[in-house]
Amino acid sequence: MISGTTRLLGVIGDPVSHSRSPRMQNAALRAMGLDWVYVPLPVKADGLAAALRGVAAAGFVGVNVTVPHKEAVARLVDELRPVAEASGSVNTVLFGADGRMVGDSTDGPAIAAAIASEVGEAYTGDVLVLGAGGSARAAAAALAQDGCAVSIHARRPEAAEALARDLAGTGDVRAARELPDPAPGVIVHCTPVGALVDPDGMPLPATRLMDVRVVVDLAYRADAAPTPLITAAAEAGCAVVDGLEVLARQGARALELWTGETAPLEVMLAAARGA
Repeated sequence: MISGTTRLLGVIGDPVSHSRSPRMQNAALRAMGLDWVYVPLPVKADGLAAALRGVAAAGFVGVNVTVPHKEAVARLVDELRPVAEASGSVNTVLFGADGRMVGDSTDGPAIAAAIASEVGEAYTGDVLVLGAGGSARAAAAALAQDGCAVSIHARRPEAAEALARDLAGTGDVRAARELPDPAPGVIVHCTPVGALVDPDGMPLPATRLMDVRVVVDLAYRADAAPTPLITAAAEAGCAVVDGLEVLARQGARALELWTGETAPLEVMLAAARGA
């Protein structure tokens, strides 16, 4: 039951109808015994600045940010925490009592933690990042800061090259005009192909997966079915981290920033998967 004392959180994006974040975060808030609620907030690009000011004025504690607004929000907030500043991408905003907006990014650290959970230790080898948007920016920056050698490949080579230049100060980051052959030990897919875009599509040929150790696919479907990339990677014998696991990990980190309490990751992952 929402009351006058209920604290407010949400997710801003376009679209947000597919997002499993409200289901996941509300399950976590119930498990934590908090009188908080998390709501979807569909926002078009031309209304983004007004929407941020509006939810801050309405007393929201914070919001998550999803496609396509992560980089734009990084330019709108009053302060960027180090990971968000390094990546130029924000997926979590905290609102101060005075309305001051602080931007952070939990995407990259969540991806790094997911990879480490699969290999049994912090990974510092070669990584191929597919895509050049806000999620790719966050992933590449975090992995480069952790000591990985990151190659970025995108449908538009100039976008990959621009992103590699932007992230040059974070570590070993370079653009790859062609898909590396053989592929490196870890692939992180950061485009909507296989989910919101071209549901039957693959971001790279399945034949490139044979020697890959871990595949992380940030794309996820509204029905929680595996993407074609996750299916192909599992068939090739790769360890797989799907978009729902990344969603749960980054959402748990965001919830801890807002509440100051430990988030129930397993509860969030079960809710994200529909359990």
